[in-house]
Amino acid sequence: MLNKLLLFIFVSSGVLFPQTIIIDDFETGLGRFNLATTFSGSTVGILPSAPTLDSSFAAVSGTKFIKVQLIDNPADTLNWFVRFLSGTGSPANNLVLNDTGFVGYWIKTDRPYLSASLIIDDLNASGSGVGTNEIAVPIPVIGDGGWYLYSWDMTDTNSWDPFISSGNGMIQDPVTIDAIVFRAPYPANHNDTATIYLDKVSFNATEPLPVELVSFMATSEQNEVWLKWITVSELNNRGFEIERKSAAGSSWEKIGFVEGRGTVQGMTGYTFTDRPSVPGTYHYRLKQVDFSGEFEYSQTAEVLFAGLPSEYSLGQNYPNPFNPGTKISYYLPEKGLVNLSVFNMLGQKVVEIMSGLQEAGEHTIDFNADGLNSGVYIYTLQVNGRSFSQKMTLLK
Repeated sequence: MLNKLLLFIFVSSGVLFPQTIIIDDFETGLGRFNLATTFSGSTVGILPSAPTLDSSFAAVSGTKFIKVQLIDNPADTLNWFVRFLSGTGSPANNLVLNDTGFVGYWIKTDRPYLSASLIIDDLNASGSGVGTNEIAVPIPVIGDGGWYLYSWDMTDTNSWDPFISSGNGMIQDPVTIDAIVFRAPYPANHNDTATIYLDKVSFNATEPLPVELVSFMATSEQNEVWLKWITVSELNNRGFEIERKSAAGSSWEKIGFVEGRGTVQGMTGYTFTDRPSVPGTYHYRLKQVDFSGEFEYSQTAEVLFAGLPSEYSLGQNYPNPFNPGTKISYYLPEKGLVNLSVFNMLGQKVVEIMSGLQEAGEHTIDFNADGLNSGVYIYTLQVNGRSFSQKMTLLK
């Protein structure tokens, strides 16, 4: 299962995927985990530091997440074992989970030498009191600065090790999550500070944690409506059916389909362009479809479509910045001889994208900048004695 006139919606998987339980998404700092002033007692290899709430960029869920700084302790030569955000109450985080299913959380960091795991309290058969502690096997962290999901199967005995002497490396009773754990070898991390961002500790009782749709945006531009959405993880995702209805309409209609990426971790961006025939208010939604045929709906985006313009216009390329491909759109209210070219910041023409006679209407051209260096460029539309320009940024 499963970033002008503008509507931007952040969608939590609690809406798209109700079978997933969000244990803590750190929106208040007063959730099921304790923002302790230091790390748990079993932590070694780093200096004391306080996890803090952060919202300086897009979160996986909501707007906030946890920022954790792991500062190497130069006074010792121990491997890092970092245990933090221990649950509070009894049981530890006051939320008893099944002994089957999948549990995990999201990490964003640029330090690839880390590994991630967690510790759970394997309760007694009645689901009360602490039985044994089991620790998830470490998963190497992807250190490319993107959000990634790290999860473990409760029923897979290869996913767990004993954390205390009475543990057996198996999940046999109801559980609660005790703590988040990071590990790293010495001396790869020596005298380094690893900054880690953490979001959305989640549990799914029946299947792996699913497609995560974190944004859905509808934009009215000239004679088009652009839909843009982002996922941060996909599982068995066949794709997205695009559905639309007008404000006066009574039913949804399918207007297109965009293929998904199957099973993948990391952010993926999607776009779809609609051209309504008349002006008005339109509603859009996504129907995310699995290969098995199961599906879930997104929330609805509403946009006011003004209709066809009566003047010449040159749109901002999308995406921007780009590498190396982008789309350039422009509108001609009448037939004309068109020249579309790209110039560097010295005013020198570097590419002529198009030159010729074109009919009135909206035109979109794919531009590939494979042969250009990174930098800022000007693209210029000349038609019927008029000239229009926009800036675009190539990042390689």
